[in-house]
Amino acid sequence: MNNEAEYEALIAGLGLARAMRAKNLKVCEDSRLVVAQVNGEFEAKDDTIAKYPRVVKGILTQFDEWYAEHVPREENTMVDALSKFASSEIKNYPRSIYFQVLKTHTILVIDLIAPVGVARCWIDSIKTHLETGWLPNDAQAACKLPVRALRYSLIEGLLYKRSFFILYLKCLRPLEVKEVHCGSH
Repeated sequence: MNNEAEYEALIAGLGLARAMRAKNLKVCEDSRLVVAQVNGEFEAKDDTIAKYPRVVKGILTQFDEWYAEHVPREENTMVDALSKFASSEIKNYPRSIYFQVLKTHTILVIDLIAPVGVARCWIDSIKTHLETGWLPNDAQAACKLPVRALRYSLIEGLLYKRSFFILYLKCLRPLEVKEVHCGSH
């Protein structure tokens, strides 16, 4: 359970780094196990936990350079302050701090929908841009695409949009929409 919380916090932080258009990233994590799994030094034996390093590595491919290192919590005052904030009453936070309350585990959200169709649609240009840096020939579209792509993440080859309520929303192709029933929509 504790490792899941570490990974959830890491994934949320990586999403924030992408939103801030970071190119190079230094991940300071207080869990030796999480750092070793992300760096490929250890493999997770539990099926649920094993999904987290794959998701994190998928997100990390969106950065030009990155490295993860273990920093003990007692040596990292920022992490210590954040952990205290996370365990405090939500109503007692300063208005200058922005935060997101996760309602479900990232892994559960990612596993909700299986890929179905392959028809070309708007997803392809964003996905190709995130994977390769491709830009369309049209100058105006070439300016808009990188800005639009900042709201999206590639995880294990699938395109997700960052959300305020759920960490990631899977982008569906038109054929997939017919297969999904979500509430009254």
